[in-house]
Amino acid sequence: MERLSAAYSQAQRVERKGIGHRIWKARYGYLFLLPVFLIMGIFKYYPAATAVIMSFFEWNGFNYREFIGLGNFISMWSDDTFVASLKNVSVIAVTDIVKTLTVPLLAAELVYCVSSRRAKEVYKFILVLPMVVPTMVIILMWKWIYNPTFGALNQALGAFGTNSNHAWLGSADTALFSIIGVGFPWIGGIAFLIYLGGLQAIPEELYEAARIDGAGLLDRLLKIDLPLIAGQMKVLIVLSLIHSMNSFENVLVLTNGGPGNFTMVPALHLYQQGITYNKMGYASAIGVFMFAIIFVLTIISYQFKKAGKNHG
Repeated sequence: MERLSAAYSQAQRVERKGIGHRIWKARYGYLFLLPVFLIMGIFKYYPAATAVIMSFFEWNGFNYREFIGLGNFISMWSDDTFVASLKNVSVIAVTDIVKTLTVPLLAAELVYCVSSRRAKEVYKFILVLPMVVPTMVIILMWKWIYNPTFGALNQALGAFGTNSNHAWLGSADTALFSIIGVGFPWIGGIAFLIYLGGLQAIPEELYEAARIDGAGLLDRLLKIDLPLIAGQMKVLIVLSLIHSMNSFENVLVLTNGGPGNFTMVPALHLYQQGITYNKMGYASAIGVFMFAIIFVLTIISYQFKKAGKNHG
């Protein structure tokens, strides 16, 4: 036992020396990375750590600060606006995942099946072009589309003899689904490129074998494409969840959470509590809670991904 212990200790010393030696050899590379880590520490990690600490305080962001423990977290569940925002963001997150897993994938499949290389590049350019348009421009355009007086949607419905004065963003029945509809048909963007890249990485030999076996387009989609781009789909699900939980600029511009709380989301509620009402401690608690939810969902997603790889 003593010999084994001594050998193990010696191996650990060699390993530590080896790591230190490799770090020293790459010291200039780490030196160049130092400003990056410094900037991230100042503008990313320090504010996040401060928010976690301040979530246990009643704090106005300036001169008043009182430790209240879990008081902010307890108050969240008696806050009707926050509870309503959780319900709304759940609907938005589910619909965003559905949109991410359907329309961009269909568009990528159609572009991938185009035989002409030049036509394929043209279609790719057209579908990616909306990415260069600022998000705020798109949101304002959809605000005009939903306008009850002269909006394009009501004008189009009026041409078919239906009600042409509906307040899409002002009605409790349609406001949330109007926000979900922003960006229709939801094709252009990162999801389309990721799907197309995954399809292009599939070996052509698999398609040739499928054609020899008499497989049709649906068989190819279900038995080749979807299983081989499952990794990309799981990544996009995680990104969609994070975006759904964190984004609020579209709700802020279109409805500001109204009518009532029918379109309120946690990120907007956090913004209003912190910036408008100076309840920085409560806003920090909402941020910490949302971070915990996103973190747990991300871990669960990666566990499923890992389990899928082990099963395969």
